[in-house]
Amino acid sequence: MSELHIADPKRIVSFIRRMQFVVVASLILVYFSRDFFITALMSNLPLNGTILSVFIIGSVLCFLYVFQLKDDVLVVAKLDEILFENKDDLDDKSGQRDKSTQEQDEPVALKMHLMGPTVTLLKNNVASLGVIRLSAPATRALIDSLQDSMSEKSAFIRYFTDLLVFIGLLGTFLGLTITIGSIGGILSDLAGGLDGGDIMETLIKLIRGLEGPLGGMSTAFGSSLMGLSTSLVLGIFLLSLDKAGHYFTSAMENWLAEHTVERNSSTGAAATTATPAPGNGQLEQITTQLGTIANTLKKISIQSANDRQWQSLIALLKNNHLELKTETSQLSESLQRAEQHIETSAELQSNQLAQTQLQLQESEKLRQLFTTQTNASIEALGAVQESKHRLVQIVNALLDEQRALGRSHVKTTEQVSELKAFISQKKDASATELKGVSQQLQALSDKVQEDNQDSQTRQSRMEKMFMSMSMAIKDVRARIKGK
Repeated sequence: MSELHIADPKRIVSFIRRMQFVVVASLILVYFSRDFFITALMSNLPLNGTILSVFIIGSVLCFLYVFQLKDDVLVVAKLDEILFENKDDLDDKSGQRDKSTQEQDEPVALKMHLMGPTVTLLKNNVASLGVIRLSAPATRALIDSLQDSMSEKSAFIRYFTDLLVFIGLLGTFLGLTITIGSIGGILSDLAGGLDGGDIMETLIKLIRGLEGPLGGMSTAFGSSLMGLSTSLVLGIFLLSLDKAGHYFTSAMENWLAEHTVERNSSTGAAATTATPAPGNGQLEQITTQLGTIANTLKKISIQSANDRQWQSLIALLKNNHLELKTETSQLSESLQRAEQHIETSAELQSNQLAQTQLQLQESEKLRQLFTTQTNASIEALGAVQESKHRLVQIVNALLDEQRALGRSHVKTTEQVSELKAFISQKKDASATELKGVSQQLQALSDKVQEDNQDSQTRQSRMEKMFMSMSMAIKDVRARIKGK
C-alpha cells in the first residue's frame, strides 16, 4: 500500500470536538444570562419556541452529517482492504483462507453513506479488469458527485440558518405592528377622555394602555435576538461541516490520484493502467539490454563481427528505441493528466471562493436590514416616550387649573355665606349700614366678575393646551406613518 496519503478519521473527530465546545460555551452563556434569556423567550413564547425548535433540528442534522463523514473517511482509509483483499487472498496458501475470510468481515461492517455508490463502482472495476482502470474524466466525475452530495447537505443546513434569520425578522415586524396599533388605540382613548371625562381615569387608561406598545417592542427585540443568536451558532456548525466535507473529498481525490497509477489488485506490485508510468523493473530491463549491447560490441571488435551480429545489434537498437519512445509518450501523457488535475483543482478553489464571497454579501445585506429595522424601532419608541412625557405634563397642568378653580369657588361660597349671615343679623340697621352693605355687595359682584374672567382665561388656556396636545398627537401619528 502506498503511503502518499492516509485518510485520518481523527481529523473529523477534531471538528466534532469543536462543535461540542461551541455547544458547551453557548449553554454556559445562557446559564449566566438566564434571567435575560427567559424574559426574551417569554416575550412571545410561540414565535421564540419555533426559533428554538428550528435551531435544535438544524444542529442535530449538522452533527449527524459530520458523524457520517467520519464513517466515510474511515472507509477511505480502509479502501485498499475493501477492494484488493479478495484478489490478494487467491495467492495465499489454503491453510490461511479461513483467517483471510475472518479478516474480510471487518470492512463489510463499515458504515458507508456517501461512499456506498463509489465503493460499488470501484469493486466492479476491480472485479472485471483486475486493476483500477479509470480515465481522468471518470475520476473527475466521481469527485464531482461526492462534492455535489456534500453541497446538498451544506445547502440544507444553510436553509435552516436563513430560516432562523427570517423568523427573527418576522417577529420584529410583528412586534412593530402591535406597537403601532396599541399607540393608535391609546391616542383615541386619550382624545375621548379629554373631551370632558375624568382626568384621573384618562391618566389610568393611558398608563394601562402603554403595556401594549411595550409588549410589542419586547416581542420585536426578543425574536430578533433569538433568531440572530441561533443563526450565528448554527453558522459555526455549518462552517465545521464544510471543512469536514472538504477534508473528505480531498482524501478521496488523493486516493484516486494515487491508486489509478500504481496499484494492481492481482499481484500487489507496480503495474500499468490506462496510462502507466515507468517502474524500477523497466529501468533494470533497459540497463540489462544496454549491457548486452556493450558485450555484443566487444565481441564484434574481438571476433571481427559478421553480418548476423550486426543485424542482431541493429534489431536490438531498434527495439530499445521503440521502448524509449513509448516510455516518453507515456510520460508526456502523465504530465498532461497532472496539468488537468491542477487546473481542475484551481477551478474548484475559485468556485469555493466565489461562494464564500456571495455568502458574505448576503450576511452583510441581512445585517444592514436588521440595523435599519432596529433604528426605526428605537425612533418609534423615542416618539412614544416623548408623547407620554408631554401628555403627563398636560394632565398635571389641567389638574392644577382644576384645583385653583375649586379653591376660588370655595372661597367665593364662604364669602357669600358670611354676607348672608351678616345681612340676617343686621335687618334693623340704619340706612348707612345698608348702604355699606350694598357697597360690599357691589364689591363682591365685581370680585365674582373678576373670578369669571379668570375662569374664562383658564378655559382659554385649557383650550390652547388641548390644541397643543392634538398637534403632538398628530405629530406622533405622522412619525409612525413615516417610519
